[in-house]
Amino acid sequence: MVIEEVVNISTEVLSSAILEVGKVALWMQAIGILLVLWISFYIIMFFQDRKKLKKIDSIKKDVIRIEKKLDKLSKRN
Repeated sequence: MVIEEVVNISTEVLSSAILEVGKVALWMQAIGILLVLWISFYIIMFFQDRKKLKKIDSIKKDVIRIEKKLDKLSKRN
C-alpha cells in the first residue's frame, strides 16, 4: 500500500518533470531556429554590403581618373 503510493507519487512527479523538460526543449528549439535565421540574415547582409562597397570603390576610382584627365585638359588651355 505504501509502496503503491510512493510509486504513484513518483510517476506523477516524473511525468510532470518530463512535461517541463519538453517545454524547455521546445523553447530551446525555437531560440535555436531564431539564432540560425539571425546569423543567416547577417551573412547575407555582409555579402550584399561587400558588393555595394566594391561598386562604390570602382566608382571612386573612375571619378579620380576622370578628374585627372580634366586637370590635364585644363592645364593645356
